[in-house]
This record gives sequence, C-alpha cells and structure tokens, in this order.
Amino acid sequence: MRGRTSPVKRPTRVAVLLKECLALILLHKCADPRLKRLTVTEVEMSPDLKQARVFYVVREGVEAAEVRAALKKALGFIKQEVAREHLLRVMPEFFFLPDEGLDRAARLEELLEAARETSKGDELSNG
Repeated sequence: MRGRTSPVKRPTRVAVLLKECLALILLHKCADPRLKRLTVTEVEMSPDLKQARVFYVVREGVEAAEVRAALKKALGFIKQEVAREHLLRVMPEFFFLPDEGLDRAARLEELLEAARETSKGDELSNG
C-alpha cells in the first residue's frame, strides 16, 4: 500500500504539469499570433486545486494590453484544451497575471550597477 503524500506537494506537482500543458497549448494550438508572444513563467495552484494563478511575461516589443485581451478572448478555448488533457477532475479557474519579477530583477541590477559605478568614481577621486 502506498503512503499518502503531503497535501502541500500535490498542488506543486499539478502546477508544474499545468504550466507545461498551458505552454504547449499557447504555442501550438492557439490561432491568435499574440498568444505566441508570451512565456508562461509560473503557475501557482490553490490547495484545493480550484484556482490557478498563471504568471507570464511578454516578449520585447509586444504590447502587453494586446496580449491580455487575447488571453481573455481565448480563455474558453484554453480551458477546453486543458480539459482534453485529463489532468484534473475539476477545471480550475484561471487567473492570468503578468510576472513582474523579471522587471524588478532587471531594475535592481541597473541600480546595483549604478551604485558600483558611483563607488568606483569615489575611489578614483579619493585615491
């Protein structure tokens, strides 16, 4: 008899499977070319598996508002395709959210680089 798995692990495992499934659907099955210009970065599932927060980033030069509109329009098709994969008994409610983490990391890197340049300039003038 198999031991029971921790309830914390199941949402994480389902999130990984759902991320792969959504990425393939958006890349290969959606007809809207705007949806091919985004990357699914992370999926977070609620403990009861009824809600999925899908984080995505939009590629450079693509209007984020257009991608948001395309996601809203294709939501029914996306749910239908996920249902065909038979991953879950109950279809979760999807919340597509832009991933701000990469933008924050880039901004932080810029600030650190500016601080390094400033400290180098101070060392040269003092030394």
